Amino acid sequence: MVSRLIASATTRVARQTINPILVINNITNRRFISSSLIRLNGKDKDSKKSILTDDVLDKIGIDLNEKPSAVSDSGSSVEGAEILEDKDQPKEQRKRRAAQSSTDIKRERYANIFYLVFFASGLGGAAYLARNWDEDEDVKIKQDIPNGYTLELLWKRFNARFNSIFTYFQEPPFPDLLPDSPPEPYKRPLTLVLTLEDLLIHSEWTSQNGWKTAKRPGVDYFLGYLSQYYEIVLFSSNYMMYNEKIVEKLDPLRAYISYQLYKEHCLYKDGSHIKDLSKLNRDLSKTLILEVDEDSIKLQPENAIKLPKWDGKPDDELIQLIPFFEYLATQQVKDIRPILASFKDKSKLPQEFNERVSKLRTEFENDQNKKIQGNFINSILGLPTHKAKFPLDLIHDEGVKNYQHFQKLIKEEEAKLKQQSDLPKETFKLKDLVEGNLPSQEEMLKRQLEKQAEFEKQQASQSQIAK
Repeated sequence: MVSRLIASATTRVARQTINPILVINNITNRRFISSSLIRLNGKDKDSKKSILTDDVLDKIGIDLNEKPSAVSDSGSSVEGAEILEDKDQPKEQRKRRAAQSSTDIKRERYANIFYLVFFASGLGGAAYLARNWDEDEDVKIKQDIPNGYTLELLWKRFNARFNSIFTYFQEPPFPDLLPDSPPEPYKRPLTLVLTLEDLLIHSEWTSQNGWKTAKRPGVDYFLGYLSQYYEIVLFSSNYMMYNEKIVEKLDPLRAYISYQLYKEHCLYKDGSHIKDLSKLNRDLSKTLILEVDEDSIKLQPENAIKLPKWDGKPDDELIQLIPFFEYLATQQVKDIRPILASFKDKSKLPQEFNERVSKLRTEFENDQNKKIQGNFINSILGLPTHKAKFPLDLIHDEGVKNYQHFQKLIKEEEAKLKQQSDLPKETFKLKDLVEGNLPSQEEMLKRQLEKQAEFEKQQASQSQIAK
């Protein structure tokens, strides 16, 4: 009885013994294929290469490095069994199985090369920025930082040059935005900087009409009258490509506006574009700006007159500002900033200035009455007694005469330009240019004068017929 039990137990143990051949044949649910075991021709292994390379197997999702688990007869896996990971296998075969695919190796190689180039270029750029100063570099950048190769000096030079890269895009394109002032006979006593948007013009967009731009009432008279006293600089808050055509319509002959500046000439600081008057190459004591944006006048608020934005409705605010600007330009002041600071509210400057003028006018008239009453000899003799005219009225009368004369010259110039545009233009053929038959400059001028004289005769004859 005991022998039978021992024999049956031995048989059961023998049945449960793992057979390597069965385990290999019963491996399921594992994607393990070795490229070295599949050949184009199994008999000639050395002369034929594998069809399923590592790259192909990697693309179809087969993991060559995954280890299989043994499976028993009943289908349950035996954890930790290393059937194919035999020590008797060749060392090169084990390394090949553990290695990555060729695509991954290439990617890793390229990434390493990129990192090396990146860090090398970074170190080279840092060394270049930390070099000694060049002679042609800006004095402001290298101020108080001498040459040398100590760690402190290298860091200071690197930091100064690195920061200057960003300030290059924040600063205006030129250190002096305007050329030097003209000589004294042609020089205006003061410089007036005017913004364009919501002061001289107003633009609106509607779904029916799109963009529409309105010109403020009195702009032509404001620019024409003050151009005899001021060097007018138009400083737009928008880019040149958008407002250049508008400026041409405001002043086609460039008779009023001396210079035009745009958003490209602003200083970008703290998230806003600032109109830096110190970059205009003009004396700040004789420069003032008329602006509607608070951020644009951050650096020189003492030189600015801030007005409310114009909403497109008709008004006469520009005309009311003319007496103050006329007074400021004709008094030969040394510094306009204290005068501007004397006004409590610059947005209501015309009203406050008129109050001051009315007081001066009253005092002046009282003085004139006293002088007339005191001069009793002339009254006894019956001699005429005249009151003197208020000085600001005399200045304004003279300004109006100059403005009218200037407008007459502008109209004459416009007539000449129109007449020149109506003249027949002389054209030349390409054959004349190739053969060298073009007339000289003297001949071309002579022909042009003859055509102009003929054109004037035709105009005169037509005017006589019309009369």
